[in-house]
Amino acid sequence: MRSLLMMAFLLLSSTSAFAAKKVLMFVANDFMWPEYYEPRKLYENAGFKVTTTGRFKEELSPDRRNFKEYKEARKIQMDLSFDEVKIDDYDAITFVGGNGAWHDFFPTQRVHELLIEAINKNKVVALLCTSTGLLGLVGNFDGKNPIAKDKKVVGYFRVEGILKSLGKVKFVDGGQKEATVAVDGNIITGRNPESSVIFGEKVVEILSKSK
Repeated sequence: MRSLLMMAFLLLSSTSAFAAKKVLMFVANDFMWPEYYEPRKLYENAGFKVTTTGRFKEELSPDRRNFKEYKEARKIQMDLSFDEVKIDDYDAITFVGGNGAWHDFFPTQRVHELLIEAINKNKVVALLCTSTGLLGLVGNFDGKNPIAKDKKVVGYFRVEGILKSLGKVKFVDGGQKEATVAVDGNIITGRNPESSVIFGEKVVEILSKSK
């Protein structure tokens, strides 16, 4: 009987140890297709379970330019709305960039709350392109409470001022089309669509090493 209980314990421990990591992807309407597609492909190839969330549980469309530029580009159905998200269900949260970040991410209180919670709980937090502006704005519209102060961060050129002035981060300079990723602790940031692959690779690397 004791041996059977021990075997059951070992089996449960083994299953828990090798359980798939869970990644939550925040997506805004009018998102940049490669910033969603390339990282997600890498997450799934690594064996991670991917869930998507948007402002509403509905289909979201990529930037209309992407339909001509990328043959795979299409509308995608969100698995959850922001209001349905429970941070404790995930090992990492990632943010897809694009023009939609300005209206679906930046002014949305629920997004602010979830990002703050994820950072406080030491989750892997990864933001790409325009979405990096959240590190300057979240809970910080008055510029007094930057959540990533003194962190090494890279981001899209249109949010550089937000990150430097409001976020008070250590911004990594570079060309607008230069593929760049910065890592500071559990915070991962990418500069632009050209960074989509190396961004996804870095998330896989960091998350694979986390407990």
